[in-house]
Parts: sequence; structure tokens; C-alpha cells
Amino acid sequence: MHRRSPVATVLLYLALALTMVFFLGPILWFVALAIRPPETAFARPPVFVFEPTLRAIKHTFVDPGANAQHLTNSLIVAFGAVLLNLPLSIPAGYALSRYRLRAKKYIMLWYLGLLMAPPVAFLIPYFILITRLGLSGTYISMVLVLQTLTVPFSVWLLKSFIDDVPVELEEAARVDGAPWHTVMRRITLPLAMPGLIVTSMFAFVFAWNNAAFPLVLSSGSTTTLPIGTLGYFATSGVTWNFIASAAVAAMIPPMLVFLTLDRFVVRGLTLGAVKG
Repeated sequence: MHRRSPVATVLLYLALALTMVFFLGPILWFVALAIRPPETAFARPPVFVFEPTLRAIKHTFVDPGANAQHLTNSLIVAFGAVLLNLPLSIPAGYALSRYRLRAKKYIMLWYLGLLMAPPVAFLIPYFILITRLGLSGTYISMVLVLQTLTVPFSVWLLKSFIDDVPVELEEAARVDGAPWHTVMRRITLPLAMPGLIVTSMFAFVFAWNNAAFPLVLSSGSTTTLPIGTLGYFATSGVTWNFIASAAVAAMIPPMLVFLTLDRFVVRGLTLGAVKG
């Protein structure tokens, strides 16, 4: 086995450290911006030593704490989008994987087209539709519309995961008389569970980060965190410490989801990588 030279090892670790600084630097800067005195945020020369303060976090999430409700709204919308996404995308992914459909190629291209289309293109039609249905300013309107983003991506992922489940297991169950829905529920989906979890995680992140649809469809009581943060951009100035506080809070739920379920990410992304 070839061993790296000491110089190559040092260079490798140096490259890894620079990469980590590149990705973690903006996050750490925002954390520091949220807990530092506002007058030191853009001081010249830069102030690296300061006395931390929680005034910005208290203002955004405690008193008056307007962003606390925005955070709750974002969680409701994101989890609601995931719960609706799975019943819609699982049957579609299963059908595209297991059945011979003449238009399968065009259906997959249609899903891909939805992924490539900018969300702004859907804003006016969705706004007119939701308004006429009387759902404007409700959670359900945002949950429904977010399926435009989550379902196409989930169908593509689930199809690839289900493709890697041996079809012979399903055929053996059907020989024993099991209907297709029982086969899918008891054989296919349990074997593809890592893929289902990975799909749910990405659907959550898509719904959590989206700001275009809530900007048009939410109301004062259902405003999500990305939209609530826009209130700190005013004609009198920009309160960067409040923005940083809300931004740090917005990072935490996706980070917790991925850190908690990281083992499923590896299993899901490598599902079917080794063929027997």
C-alpha cells in the first residue's frame, strides 16, 4: 500500500482546513454578528474582541419576539409540505419504476422541467388560484403550492431508489397472492426506507428555504421566517444584528435534521451502489 509523504499529508490537511474555513466562515461570521454590539459590526479597523450580548436574539425571539411566530410558521409549513409530499410522490415513483408506461420518458422530462422552472414563474397563476379558492393567507395554501418544488424532485429520487430494490422479491410475493399495494407497503418501501428518509429531508429543506411562495401567499399570522426577516430592511437602515439572529435560527432546523439522520443520508445515497 502506497503511503503519502509528510509533505503531501500536510498539504492535504491544509487544503481540508481551507475548505472548512471557506464553508464555515460565513456561518461563524453571522453568529458573531448576532451576538456582538451593533456599533462594532462594521467598524474600521475590524473589532475581533468584543463583549457578547444577547440583545438581538432577545429582540427577535423573546421581547417583542416577532420572529418566534415566524419560526413556528416555517416549521408548520415545512413539515406540512413533507407530509403531503410523500403520499403524492411515493405512488408516482413506484409506478415509474415498476410499470411499463409509454410516456415514461416524457413524464420524467416534465418533472425535470418543473424543477428547472423558476418559482417566480408560478407566482401569479398560483396567487389567482389560491385567492379564488379562498385559501389566501393560510398554511394549506403554502403547503399545496410547495408541492410544485418538492414532488418533482422526490419522484426522481424515489424512482432511482425503488429501481435498486430487487424486483424478484416483489414477484415472489405476488406469486403468493399479495396485491400490489401490499407488496409496495411491506416489501418495497421498507427496503427503500433510507431513500424515503433522504427524500423527506431534501423536501423539508426545499420547503424551509423557499421564500417566493410565502412572500405572495402568506398573511401577517402565517408569515414564515425568511419573509419575516425582510422587515429588518427599512428605509432608515438595515439592522444587521437582528437579521443575523434570525438567519442563525433559520440554519438550526435543517442542521438538526441532517445531523440527526446523517446515517440515513449515507445509506440512502449509496443504496444500490454495490450490485450482487
